[in-house]
Amino acid sequence: MKTKLLLIALTLFATTACSGEPPAAPATVTVTPSSSTPAEPDAKTVAWLDGLCGAVYGFMKASSDHATKQRSGTEVTRGALKEELGVRAGFAGKAVDDLAALPPSPIPGGDTVRKSLVDQYTAARDAAAAGKQRLEKSGNQAAMDAAIKAMEATQKPITGTPDLLPSLKIETPELRAAAAAARKCVPA
Repeated sequence: MKTKLLLIALTLFATTACSGEPPAAPATVTVTPSSSTPAEPDAKTVAWLDGLCGAVYGFMKASSDHATKQRSGTEVTRGALKEELGVRAGFAGKAVDDLAALPPSPIPGGDTVRKSLVDQYTAARDAAAAGKQRLEKSGNQAAMDAAIKAMEATQKPITGTPDLLPSLKIETPELRAAAAAARKCVPA
């Protein structure tokens, strides 16, 4: 069998070599190497992402730090609840201010995500402020109940905020590089 294959190969070689025609020129193939270096992140996009993530994760961190400083087993009084609502309104208000200060988004759909976040934090801020105001006007049980509901509303941005980067359209290598460079987008 091997001898037959060798004989066929030699016959083909001899036929081609003895035909007198020059061999065909090898085909030219142009290869464009893919860039192995990552895209350089756009500074404005990195800054925008840092601002967005900094506002959200800053709120979460401030809320968490504040909660860990609270003593467990403390009786909920009108004064303590009023103070707590003021603190929570401040945290949410700072997040709203930080988000509102951002320039227009360089990321497709980024302004929609930002508006949704502003709406969440505005609702939390306003609920906390309204609960505090109601406690200041009246110390009755209905005001206490409303204040406790307001406290629950201040937690919604923490439990209702999705992971930010998947909610944004980070689809190009340039945007992925910017997201990787945005240090505040990694919650601490």
